[in-house]
Amino acid sequence: MSIPSIRSKYQVETLTQPQDQSSAETNFPTVGRWLVTALPRGWLYVANFGIRQMAVDAQSIVANVSLGQDELGEADDLAGYIAAQSKLIAHHLDDPTMAGPKPMEFPGAEEACLFFVRHVPENAGSMLHAQTYVRSGRWVGIITLTTRETELKAVRPDYDAFVKGLHITPEPAVNAPQA
Repeated sequence: MSIPSIRSKYQVETLTQPQDQSSAETNFPTVGRWLVTALPRGWLYVANFGIRQMAVDAQSIVANVSLGQDELGEADDLAGYIAAQSKLIAHHLDDPTMAGPKPMEFPGAEEACLFFVRHVPENAGSMLHAQTYVRSGRWVGIITLTTRETELKAVRPDYDAFVKGLHITPEPAVNAPQA
């Protein structure tokens, strides 16, 4: 299986697996139910996390894209989940500015929203977190781009290419109890 590469002035590495490999097996890295099939040039895959931009020097603040997941509670919907997350964010960050959620499309998701958080940590400048929340059944996937606001234009094409290469894997089968 091969995922077509994205052709533009930005280069994206297309991850592939051998032709003779069964479609039930994959060499693609995963983070939870996220299947990673694209890696922008100049970025590193970080196991159980997502990707991180390669640092020019030890002092630089690099962008990263984390992949997370959660389950909705019985009474929760995606809007309620995002509202609860925004309260947690407001509690943990000093004076954040938030925008959204804004509905969007995501392949394989029943529902998706984009949510932005801006804050200014000491000695770092204005930081931006672009969070994409996707729902498939009770599963919620979270894609979070974290970057300096001044670097957003530079990293956005790489982020878009990475997100375009993400796939939601099927929910793992639950074994029925044996009698």
